[in-house]
Amino acid sequence: MMKRQFIITDDGSHTLFVPELNETYHSTRGAMQESLHVFLQAGFRCAISYLAKQPIRVLEVGFGTGLNALLTWQEAEYSGVSVYYEAVEKYPLDEKEAAALNYPEQGKLVRLHGCQWETPIALSPCFTLCKRNVDLLEYVPMGYFEVIYFDAFAPDVQPELWSKDVFHKLYEALNPGGILVTYSAKGMVKTVLRDIGFEVQRLAGAAGKRHMIRAVKR
Repeated sequence: MMKRQFIITDDGSHTLFVPELNETYHSTRGAMQESLHVFLQAGFRCAISYLAKQPIRVLEVGFGTGLNALLTWQEAEYSGVSVYYEAVEKYPLDEKEAAALNYPEQGKLVRLHGCQWETPIALSPCFTLCKRNVDLLEYVPMGYFEVIYFDAFAPDVQPELWSKDVFHKLYEALNPGGILVTYSAKGMVKTVLRDIGFEVQRLAGAAGKRHMIRAVKR
């Protein structure tokens, strides 16, 4: 288990810092801002705008603090869209850590972290969560998805998670027209995604970052 420390980011929301990796779970310029911009706006909202189907199936690489799942659940209720949400996480937070996070709707956040692993749990009529406690390198996707949130630690920190093999597995797990979004815009990431067959779009980044990536499976 990695040691983690709480940090308040510039927009007032929590993230976690891992001293062993010298890495944070979110941008220190704003955890909430980053999640809303990269994963909700460029990912989930884009998918429900262009893909006329339900449920929307979301795969998150890096469940972490649960912020992306929480915001997606909120958005599902607001938009009336049915969502199946599968999340991969090798190092889950414990109950004490989850309860200390200062995100909105703390009750929902506690329910997300308290869900049993490896089985789909209907948390509301429009949101079902299935958490997978597994290394991404060993993960086998359950079905096909419309959206992938790729929120692993940075390529410089965990390069094995940003490999061609990993992204090919995720490409195969997307339905045609599906999208993958990530906060990173490194050249090597764009090259790998293009080589696999994605159409790569470089978008404005969140919270002071210049760019991010949205990749579409045509």
